Amino acid sequence: MDGFMTPSQIFSALHTLLSAHQPVFLWGAPGVGKSQVVAKVAADRGMALRDIRAVLLDPVDLRGLPRLENGRAEWCPPAFLPGPGDPEQGIIFLDELNAAPPLVQAACYQLVLDRRIGEYRLPDGWRIIAAGEPRKDQGCRYPPDAFRAGEPHGAP
Repeated sequence: MDGFMTPSQIFSALHTLLSAHQPVFLWGAPGVGKSQVVAKVAADRGMALRDIRAVLLDPVDLRGLPRLENGRAEWCPPAFLPGPGDPEQGIIFLDELNAAPPLVQAACYQLVLDRRIGEYRLPDGWRIIAAGEPRKDQGCRYPPDAFRAGEPHGAP
């Protein structure tokens, strides 16, 4: 199976890519254990984990809700994005990202590429791992270059 990695290779690659501050996209069939590998890496590194199913989000869910402050709208980010009072280090796991609607993917890619959405900035100690299923599965799209350098393929 050329181009595929074993679970132990994925585990090792994730440690390396996280240390390099490289966003990662894991490919694998449904139910093969992508989420479990990410959870194990987070636990081994002592990092918090936010497991977000991108396919269940609406585009506005990542931006949050507006509130008026001194006559101007300010956005309140959602509780699932790390902020003050959260651990200093963690992993945002965007699962099923390539099956999410295009507008949700666009919002997620802004978080991946710019480490921000609107006024919200992802804290420096937080990393991003995304996962999805191969394109042959119905409704899945190939992610853009945001993940090209950190794209382990495997079936844990």
